[in-house]
Amino acid sequence: MSSTRLSICVFCASASGLPEVYLEAARQLGAEMGRRGHRLVYGGGNVGLMREVAVSVQAAGGNVFGAIPRSLVERELVYGPADELVVTETLRERKAEMDARADAFVALPGGFGTLEELLEVLTLRQLRLHNRPIVLVNVAGFWDPFLATVRAMVGDGFAPAGEGTLFEVTKTPEDAVDLVEAGQPTVPPARTPPTDALAEDWTAEPA
Repeated sequence: MSSTRLSICVFCASASGLPEVYLEAARQLGAEMGRRGHRLVYGGGNVGLMREVAVSVQAAGGNVFGAIPRSLVERELVYGPADELVVTETLRERKAEMDARADAFVALPGGFGTLEELLEVLTLRQLRLHNRPIVLVNVAGFWDPFLATVRAMVGDGFAPAGEGTLFEVTKTPEDAVDLVEAGQPTVPPARTPPTDALAEDWTAEPA
């Protein structure tokens, strides 16, 4: 168990009927977090990977904080056994509640909502508005297309940094928790602005 208890925000799918490899990864992550005494911060759902990680955290002795919009309480079947649950009015308020409690972020496989949540914390880290660890758990190569896109954006100059600076990638939930506990390197200063006249907005990093 880590000597420092962290609140780890997990972004993951709420879809049902997912392949077992993803469900098992969520269970392993939850069990590892609970075993080490960390708290889960997540979207409060009782379906998909959301349920698996929450149940596993508590089964291993950890605590669960959930935040869920009122409009999704019925659709996502809110996770009633959460140690603390906040019902918000909007998705933006849900993310704010999660962000306010998070010491770090871990992304399991997921859909558009998971990707949107991940991109927001990546963008804020890129802008140096936070310096909390962000880790992607690349189960069965799920994040490979995303990582290829990030490399292309960095290579072509659309983003200043990616894997290894803004975020880390691992294949196993255990390694993900290790990376969160270890922290991540400080995001380096922004690059020196180009001198050509067309680059006046260079310091305003793209969203």
